[in-house]
Amino acid sequence: MLNLEYTYSSLRLATYLKSFAQHYRKHNYYYPPSYVLWDCTRRCNLACRHCGASKESYADELSESEVKALVDQIAKMGCRFFAATGGEPLLREDMVRIMAYASEQGMGTGIATNGYLLDEKKAAELKQSGIKSIQISLDGTEEIHNFIRRNEQSYQNAIAAIRHCHNVGIYMVTTATVISKYNYDNIPILADRLAEVGVKHWKVMFAMPIGRAETDDCAISKTQMKQMLDFIKVNRKRFHIIVGENLPWLGKADSKIRQECTFCPVGITTCCIGVNGNIRGCPEMPDTDEFLEGNIRDQNLWEIWQKGFRKYRSAELRQTDTKCKSCSAWSKCRGGCWVMRLNGTHCIKDYI
Repeated sequence: MLNLEYTYSSLRLATYLKSFAQHYRKHNYYYPPSYVLWDCTRRCNLACRHCGASKESYADELSESEVKALVDQIAKMGCRFFAATGGEPLLREDMVRIMAYASEQGMGTGIATNGYLLDEKKAAELKQSGIKSIQISLDGTEEIHNFIRRNEQSYQNAIAAIRHCHNVGIYMVTTATVISKYNYDNIPILADRLAEVGVKHWKVMFAMPIGRAETDDCAISKTQMKQMLDFIKVNRKRFHIIVGENLPWLGKADSKIRQECTFCPVGITTCCIGVNGNIRGCPEMPDTDEFLEGNIRDQNLWEIWQKGFRKYRSAELRQTDTKCKSCSAWSKCRGGCWVMRLNGTHCIKDYI
């Protein structure tokens, strides 16, 4: 059956990408990002086995005043959404104040959290700040989740956090699960548990070769990948399932699994502000020279956005990757995820 929503989104995306390039040629500046992520800290109260944010550490996090000045820049640029990730964002005692400030500037706001510190009081404070979206991690039923997160209270706290967010009326509450060799067999049971606690939005991501997962290979097999995609197809009626952008195209299964088509949005509709002000494409990209676009302590964000991100906008992979160069699916995949390329697991044709 034809997925009309997916078909229309595909047309909208193609139109936007064409307009993005044409606008620059005509006006000599790019549209602003619509979504800015703030990698607010690498401090965390857990030590998850698949965590990609564990490698770098920082002694000089952006201060509250620096972040608020940055929010002013983002709002002036016309960005629509500002979200915080980490590390664990709620370890920053200024998080509620910063989210409230961003909301006051007219932007939608959100955070991604492990839920451990998100008690009823904190949920109410976040609701009052104007926050629109909270993503809470849950990687399995109690034994599996606690094993992955290395904490015996992490599961119960995450479940409680989901309930608190529902109770205070947070507009969008999403549960996020990283699929790995540790929880693959547990996912069907987890789905039942999520339904029991009233989860409507479920983000499913596949483990990435960064952080702890760089040395502890926790990726699932090709056969398991196919089976997981089949599982998602079957369960789309139970949940709004969002498949992570690290597999931006799923071959012929894409329109059967996603409600809307997606792509790697780095440098087109999104960017990431790092812990110490370094700008890169997304939070999963390691904070290294390869992915560095500038630093907001040296330049303003508008200047970095206009002068940086060239390899993402120029379709560089179409020229440099021989497999991409001859691929008929380029317009749908656009070379896949840059982070998955770090260990050569970016091409969906290698899986299905």
